[in-house]
Amino acid sequence: MWQRTLLNETVTVDDEPAKLKPIELKPHTLGALRVDAEARINANEWVAFEIQLLDKAGKVIASGTKEGWSETGTWYEEGEYGSWAEQDTLGGLDVRAKQDETLTVALALLDYGTTEGKDLNQPVSFQVTVSDGIIDTGYLWLGMILSSPFALATMYAARKSGKRAIFEKIQDSDPTGRGILGGEKRLVRVRVEVEADETAPRQVEVRLVINDGYGEQIYCESTDVNVERKTKDGQFIKAVAKLDKFFVIPERNSYGFHVEVYPDAPIDRTKLIVRDGARTILPTDVIYLENHKDLAVNN
Repeated sequence: MWQRTLLNETVTVDDEPAKLKPIELKPHTLGALRVDAEARINANEWVAFEIQLLDKAGKVIASGTKEGWSETGTWYEEGEYGSWAEQDTLGGLDVRAKQDETLTVALALLDYGTTEGKDLNQPVSFQVTVSDGIIDTGYLWLGMILSSPFALATMYAARKSGKRAIFEKIQDSDPTGRGILGGEKRLVRVRVEVEADETAPRQVEVRLVINDGYGEQIYCESTDVNVERKTKDGQFIKAVAKLDKFFVIPERNSYGFHVEVYPDAPIDRTKLIVRDGARTILPTDVIYLENHKDLAVNN
């Protein structure tokens, strides 16, 4: 299959979206246009960004959001120790054209901070590559707003959007945080990230509790989450589990979020991240908390 690189540039993005030079896209029976954007961030930082495709009029016809991260740490086991480093900073967008199009790639910086919860108010550099005639469209993420000239290659929910209201990370199994969030037609996304040692079971129980401004419990549910084991060269690195839940809480106010992970003995670290005004690309299960009487309990 014929394939060509249309753009390969480094771009720095700050408060305003950065636009690259326009590209000419022609339809193919096979193959797609691919936009790769890799964030250049330091260790123990994360960044949320959006890739956009604009038409001649500057209208967004396709977009996808990505949360990139880079983390390092150390491990100890039976008197031995070492270090580990992991990152996921590459985002991509695949589309197919049905007619000749002149498109502009734009990058928007949504959020930037450290894994310790500190916001960073500074620009981020990206390495951007645009290729045409791509057959393998197996991206782990891809979000799009589709218009008639394009056919969707693959679609996945946007992992990250909205303003971060709570970020708590502890070396234990029960983080707690409080923030101002909610409001009509505002989606609240709760993400729990768990890291555990090699004694972790195949599933862990994640219990999520939400309290209102008076400390009254308005939501409580336990969910069994699968545990994934990460290895390198056959050696165990860590076990991880992740849970995402979406809520609509019509009254904007101060809310407390508390997480408990069971069993707690294998747990090394737990993150609680709550984002206000989140977005999704695909249909998503949403829990509506209309008032204090809507107490959800699932033990």
